[in-house]
Amino acid sequence: MTYLKNKTALVTGASSGIGYEIVKYLSKFDMQIIITARREDNLMNLKEEVESNSNSKVIVLAKDLARPESPQEIYDFCHSNNYKVDFLVNNAGYGFTEDFDLYDLDKLDDFLNVLLSSLVKLTRLFIKDMKERKAGKILQVSSIAGIIPSGSGAIGIYGNIKNFVNEFTITLNSTYKKFNVHVCALCPGFTETGFNERAGFNMQYSDVPSLFLMSAKQVAVQGVEACIKGKEIYVVRGGFNKTMIFISKFIPNKILRFVFGSLVNFGK
Repeated sequence: MTYLKNKTALVTGASSGIGYEIVKYLSKFDMQIIITARREDNLMNLKEEVESNSNSKVIVLAKDLARPESPQEIYDFCHSNNYKVDFLVNNAGYGFTEDFDLYDLDKLDDFLNVLLSSLVKLTRLFIKDMKERKAGKILQVSSIAGIIPSGSGAIGIYGNIKNFVNEFTITLNSTYKKFNVHVCALCPGFTETGFNERAGFNMQYSDVPSLFLMSAKQVAVQGVEACIKGKEIYVVRGGFNKTMIFISKFIPNKILRFVFGSLVNFGK
């Protein structure tokens, strides 16, 4: 993990969940960490916590990635302050559970900006600098929903996007590895974060067997380490994840979609 020592990282969606834990883990390496999310108060609390317990410096930049101009503003902020991002973490994301034809178009636009457009734009902006410096790493927080059939309705759209993120990661690696730039897609399963609440699920973490549930800290540590070690598509270790990836190789997609669709309906 010597790569991270005294480097600069940028983490989106840093105010809670996996992003929050990624920042805390990165702080062990005396880094300069730019953290961004909508909730500035949460970011300031994280800054105080990290700087009180480590030698890392935290720079707070409150931005809402639902706004299409935010990725360029984030990049411009880094460029104008001469922050050369060595490690980009595209973590921001959430889900929705309404049927697709009922979903508000403005909310749909926000959803696509946060999960898809901002990830692609930030990657495009920062990977160019990494290419020129011939060094850099990017961690895309994806999901096992991008590997296995995602079920029906809105959760299926989430999985479709994560499938794109995984394929996008593979394409980037094949293109930029000659410039010493590496991209890793992190694919967790059920994780204790604020995802369920924002997505509109009523499912409680207590409804999920402990064997299947990972903590945000476990996911964060595994994700950072996988990226630094050069993994491309990394499925977080855990009973549920291993089981679902295994059975998806043998059970027809139609049946898997029915199962995952039933899980989503259970959570509504």
